Amino acid sequence: MVVITEELIRKRAEHNEGLIFSLEEISLHQSDIEKIENIDKLCRDLKILYLQSNLIDKIENVSRLKQLEYLNLALNNVQKIENLEKCECLKKLDLTVNFIADLTSIESLKNNEFLEELYLTGNPCTKYENYRPFVVGSLPRLRRLDGTEVTNTERLDALQNLKQIRMSILEEQKEHFEKEKKKREGRGGRWYTDIGAETAHISSSTDVELTEKERKERDKEYWEQPTEYTPETRKEIHRKIEADRLAAEEQRKGVRSNKVEKRETVLERNGKRLNLNQPKWPFKYDDSNDPNLISLSVSIPKYLCTQNINVDLQTNFVKIEAEGRTFQLVFSTDISPDSSTCQRSQATGELSLKMPTLHQNLSIKPKSQPKSFREENSQLLKHQKAQNNNNFLEFDDKAKRDLDYSKIIEKNKEKLSRPLDSPKKTISEKPVSKDFIDNDDVPPLI
Repeated sequence: MVVITEELIRKRAEHNEGLIFSLEEISLHQSDIEKIENIDKLCRDLKILYLQSNLIDKIENVSRLKQLEYLNLALNNVQKIENLEKCECLKKLDLTVNFIADLTSIESLKNNEFLEELYLTGNPCTKYENYRPFVVGSLPRLRRLDGTEVTNTERLDALQNLKQIRMSILEEQKEHFEKEKKKREGRGGRWYTDIGAETAHISSSTDVELTEKERKERDKEYWEQPTEYTPETRKEIHRKIEADRLAAEEQRKGVRSNKVEKRETVLERNGKRLNLNQPKWPFKYDDSNDPNLISLSVSIPKYLCTQNINVDLQTNFVKIEAEGRTFQLVFSTDISPDSSTCQRSQATGELSLKMPTLHQNLSIKPKSQPKSFREENSQLLKHQKAQNNNNFLEFDDKAKRDLDYSKIIEKNKEKLSRPLDSPKKTISEKPVSKDFIDNDDVPPLI
């Protein structure tokens, strides 16, 4: 039997990042669930709920789901429609292939004003003669029944003859329940289809003694035995399947244990610590940069709460426990736990440990002897010469040696200005030419 727990709901809420308080849709199908519970407390805003292919006997614990619009309970063991009156927003209800024989129980859905679709295919009540008129007349707001639209004519006829139809439905229900009662009484209060009920204790005790061939023959006989489709047979078949699955897992574990011994302990037989990483966390161990310090960084998932992480730091090992899994690492040298630090990043969730070694290697530098006055003076002169040389624009020493300032002056002598003592040059007038004619109409040039 599988119980609906917070862990199961959170696992099925991966599409909502694991958040259940704002969950609007969840699928819990094919989970061997036998009872609806805890959903109304944890998921108040749920709109769509899939519970098909389970072993649910009763509709219960859904009255707080005020926003529920679609409920799928197909392929279950439901025998009566009940406890859905307070699901005010319910629009679609799927009860395909159940064991509903009490058809008058649909009258509990009269107050569900928004109910538009109802599926009851595969239930015993669908064999009643006036099944469809009774459902349509009892739920006048229904638009589709078993996938077929409800016409206005059909609805009017059902409402007009609802009293007579209801009387016939009650008689058919009574006959059906009497037949079921006689069947059960004829088998000693037990369904003759309760397969395996008579030989359950025998098979469990002799199962170990049976060979593989005999076990296969017994299973073949079990599955070929004719049975009726009842809630009891469905549960018995599921128990058989679950038992076979567990037996196969145990057999595989036994074969695996013979080949490879699985090591899950943190200690060897002689008490020596082991390196262990059960959660498969990536980590980085560094003791090369500083001989007096060991650093360890472990990539722990961000979603894990820091309060749920237990770090045990000893002189020769560190052990980190979270979610029932252990990470243990043994050091090559002893460390000082009291001087160590442990921090966790809020952005990435990485756990960082800084652990100084217990025996510190202190390197003492030799003291330098004081320099003599002569050495200091020579260094000072060299420094001054280097500063003086840096004042020139030339960067090449050879270019400085070849430079001759006297030649530069001789080349530029012609370009120099005249001295102040040199005589001034006089400008004389040019003689007038013989062909010159003085014209009074022409103004003078100066």
